[in-house]
Amino acid sequence: MTIENYFAIASLSMVVVGGIFAGIQWRVSNKIKRAEFINLIIEKLRFDKDMAQTMYKIDYGESWYNDDFHNANSNLEFEIDKLLSYLSYICYLKETKNISKKEFSVLEYEIVRVCSSHDIESYLWNLFHFSNKCKSKCSFEYLITFGIKNRIFHNEFTNENSRNYKQKLNF
Repeated sequence: MTIENYFAIASLSMVVVGGIFAGIQWRVSNKIKRAEFINLIIEKLRFDKDMAQTMYKIDYGESWYNDDFHNANSNLEFEIDKLLSYLSYICYLKETKNISKKEFSVLEYEIVRVCSSHDIESYLWNLFHFSNKCKSKCSFEYLITFGIKNRIFHNEFTNENSRNYKQKLNF
């Protein structure tokens, strides 16, 4: 073996050690970024004024899905849609494996709690069947899929003629 071979082996060893070190640093950095991302989701969900007030209405069983709900002058529909859009986004992240099961479990209570609300379920049932009639996906598709898969919604949720819900949209 020549001295050049020793230098090549030493250089190669240093590159391998540097690559391992860079890989470890990347992994640690990625974990921190993921934790920050989940924290941002939690903060928005729990401390955004509109979402917190809407969650409060749902948590305390206020009945709100009535004939006036789809009135254009009502701000409540916007507030509910904002919350449902965000929760559907979280379900989308889980479905596409952009957040892990462990990360999702931190957010799961809020999603299950919202899906357990009869008013939410009724609203989503109306939207689900209305969008099916229009041959399009519902805006809250991932949230609805989560509710169906996890058997949170009534077993007749997909039945357009179910007597468990009152039809409020024209489908």
